[in-house]
Amino acid sequence: MSFERIAEEKIREAIDQGVFKNVAGMGKPLAPLDDELTGDDWIGLHVLRQNGFLPEWLELRKQVHDEKPSVRAAMAEWERAIELTGSSTHPLATRAGQNYRKAATAVNAKIDLHNIRCPMFHLELVRFREDALPTSVAG
Repeated sequence: MSFERIAEEKIREAIDQGVFKNVAGMGKPLAPLDDELTGDDWIGLHVLRQNGFLPEWLELRKQVHDEKPSVRAAMAEWERAIELTGSSTHPLATRAGQNYRKAATAVNAKIDLHNIRCPMFHLELVRFREDALPTSVAG
């Protein structure tokens, strides 16, 4: 059975159960597609998203987007620790490096799962380098 057929059956079941009776904006024009997923193929996804339903890969994408600044901040803190101590092996710099790697590893796990679940290759996310060194050391 094709994916389209399965999806169509699930939609028909939901209609029969009345799931779509109180959908926000029913009978009104759709809001503009203000996200990166546009086109006719994404209209169903857009309707679900506007009503609080996201596929797992999009929820992961949102979480990664929200967590990226903290990983970048951990890298910046590591760079500051090296500049302050003058050594990448100083305990303060070592601890900051461990904090960066821990943050990067956690976000990378979500990125990996996102990329597995993501339906299109060009929407995959790029991982943080867990073996990276701050530019003050690497460069």
